[in-house]
Amino acid sequence: MLINKFSAVLNRTVLKATTCLFALFLASATTAMEEVDNELTNQYKPAIETLHGLQVTEKAVTIVVTSTGCTQKDDFIVVLDKSMPPEATFIRLMPDYCRAASRNIPIQFSLKEVGAAEFTVGNRVKPGNAF
Repeated sequence: MLINKFSAVLNRTVLKATTCLFALFLASATTAMEEVDNELTNQYKPAIETLHGLQVTEKAVTIVVTSTGCTQKDDFIVVLDKSMPPEATFIRLMPDYCRAASRNIPIQFSLKEVGAAEFTVGNRVKPGNAF
């Protein structure tokens, strides 16, 4: 009977210790991943994106950019120079670190997001494959 109680206490102690070690491991792994992510993004400076296409309608602007799998609209901002006519420049804030095959994807902005219905574009345009 004493051996069974001792065994139960030992099992609980080992379980608690294992749980604590696992929690520490998860915390350190998360911190390490955040540090790697921060190192990658801290080295990146926002850049004027090369466009592979551009379409303007009455309500929206669609740009075509290169993606390797992770590019999304939130990676971009539009800077509008108030010259006459205004000049819109599409800037990539976050790089695409994914490793899929490079492809062209459309990203759409409303004219309200661009800030003008008529404008010139400050980005370099390099024709690419259809998306």
